[in-house]
Amino acid sequence: MPARSLGDTGSLLSGVFDNVQIPHQTLCVINDGIAFSGLNVFKDILSRAIRRGEEITLISILHSPETLLPNGSTSSASSKVNVIDLNSSISGYGDEETIESIKEKILSTYTSGQIFIDALDILAEDYSSSKALSLVRNILGIIKKAKAPSRLVLLLPPHSTLYASLIPPTFNSTLTLLTPHPPRLVEHLSKSYLSPISSPPSPNLWMILENATKRSLNDDLSFKADSSAFEFDPTWTHHGGCAVVQVLIRKPTGGIKGISRSLEGVKLIESENENDNGANSDFGSQGVIRGKGLQLQLQIVPLDRLVDLNPFSRPAAQGEIMGKQGESKTHSELDLPFNLSLTDEQKRKRAEVPLPYAHEGEGASGDLIWEDEEETDDEEI
Repeated sequence: MPARSLGDTGSLLSGVFDNVQIPHQTLCVINDGIAFSGLNVFKDILSRAIRRGEEITLISILHSPETLLPNGSTSSASSKVNVIDLNSSISGYGDEETIESIKEKILSTYTSGQIFIDALDILAEDYSSSKALSLVRNILGIIKKAKAPSRLVLLLPPHSTLYASLIPPTFNSTLTLLTPHPPRLVEHLSKSYLSPISSPPSPNLWMILENATKRSLNDDLSFKADSSAFEFDPTWTHHGGCAVVQVLIRKPTGGIKGISRSLEGVKLIESENENDNGANSDFGSQGVIRGKGLQLQLQIVPLDRLVDLNPFSRPAAQGEIMGKQGESKTHSELDLPFNLSLTDEQKRKRAEVPLPYAHEGEGASGDLIWEDEEETDDEEI
């Protein structure tokens, strides 16, 4: 499993954020978990494109445009943002949009730039999966004609019915797949399976993270009452605005050699918004007063600042294994995933077990009586 293709240099995630990937990627899918959402990555890619002055088409289905766009983006006279708000369009209630009218709105106004859809799975629930996939195919068709920096960015849960159809190369030859993980989960899996954390990742750790995403492991651990180390944190607040992003990039040619993989750390930091004078202020997600001229932006940071790259312990010395009073420490105190020590009760029971070799020769007289075997006719030939 190659970590990166030949010619890949620097951060893979940086090229995704700045939309400067070579060759150009027309489809970007961001995995959106329940307990740890990918919305922050989606919003950051959107805000970066707006700051670069690119033409943007935002199709908001679940979230309101105000929560997705940076402050001042919709009110700016020079803005190149085209918003198609489908929040008020609910299938079966009132004057709803049809999938054909939605397609017409997108294709008739689009000339170039990136298209963002925040909840394609809900669109599939309202109109059917086949119609949603047909819409994506039409959008990718006009994006390929427009060429770079045109791109389709989707926020999609891994358990969506559309996922199995969108990811394979038979649907689209190129793919950028981003999966944000909480740092605690990555450390937990690395420690449990004795697989060090690195970027590029080892094939073993990559498959562990892939299976954790398919099984929604972080969601399961977050909703369990006895899992205090894992919390329901879709906004990354309890993780200090940090995440470990699993990056997969598939190029149109090259087979397995055309696939690049990496693990990269990101952290939310405050940056000034050029579209707002910052006169007003409001409360941030962590209760901190923040000026409206400040925006949260993702910054790529080294992995070792977020996680312990080798979370399982080195072999302990004899003095570390024994406690202050000469008692052996337990495996949890030694930070080991397996138990090598015995409790006092276990030691007592072990001492009571009779060992056959410990009393060898006791109780025997030492005199052996040999008797000749009786001859039988059966042995004669």
